Amino acid sequence: MAVLIIFILLCLLSFLCYSLFFIKPKDSRDGRDLPPSPPSLPIIGHLHLILLSTLTHKSFQRLSSKYGPLLHLRIFHVPIVLASSASVAYDIFRDQDVNVSFRHSPPIEESLFLGSYSFISAPYGDYWKFMRKLMVTKILGPQALERSRRFREDELDRFYKTLLDKAIKKESVEIVEEAAKLNNNTICKMIMGRSCSEETGEAERIRGLVTESMALTKKIFLATIFHKPLKKLGISLFKKEIMSVSRKFDELLEKILVEHEEKMEEHHQGTDMMDVLLEAYRDENAEYKITRNHIKSMFVVSVFFFFFFYVGS
Repeated sequence: MAVLIIFILLCLLSFLCYSLFFIKPKDSRDGRDLPPSPPSLPIIGHLHLILLSTLTHKSFQRLSSKYGPLLHLRIFHVPIVLASSASVAYDIFRDQDVNVSFRHSPPIEESLFLGSYSFISAPYGDYWKFMRKLMVTKILGPQALERSRRFREDELDRFYKTLLDKAIKKESVEIVEEAAKLNNNTICKMIMGRSCSEETGEAERIRGLVTESMALTKKIFLATIFHKPLKKLGISLFKKEIMSVSRKFDELLEKILVEHEEKMEEHHQGTDMMDVLLEAYRDENAEYKITRNHIKSMFVVSVFFFFFFYVGS
């Protein structure tokens, strides 16, 4: 009897593993032409190639340098198309814009970074289209970049003066540390109109939260590629950490929002991203009525990607 029970359990376990790792989705593209694919391993696919570096975009860059600008990857049973060329990405967005923009429900609704408030994880709809239009026209457009030119020039001047002063005094200088300050202050000024204070620990706090967010993003990505119930279990394991980071960001950003609102009451003509978002927030005739959480989420996403590509590159 005991042997029979063990045999049944082994069969069930084998079936579970097979359904989790080997059964392909219903919309599998078998029979169609696929982009080139690097050699993969059984079960995990190309997961080992993506985890070669703590920075995911570095792993992707190495893969594209070796195998080409358009790749077909597989993480367990999940197919992924990696486009690393600007021209290829342009063609994809031009021809498949709605399909690329489509997203399932976010893993944790109430999170500022991974929830429905976030521009990058929000489902395709009115909010997503409104934020995309705002990004293109007022936040990342040519006029916005021109307005932020002064911020970038001021911080670059400060960087050069620091190096010159150290050279005159014949003192050593930590180039990596000074370059990090240059990046941090430039990013913060473009987003919220002022530098992150090193004295009060504000800059270090933001860097710490971004680092935590990057680590959690990779964990959530791995959790969401499984079928249910493992997907639900994987997300629940990290929910407490994600909400802790989200609350810390919320506390910090509420203070920054209040500062900006006080400046706007004094007829301050702002040129940073936070001013643009607050203007949209106060606009009663806006195409979509955003909330304070939408503004905070946009800040979190912007800081994350700036640090991800500039500080982490």
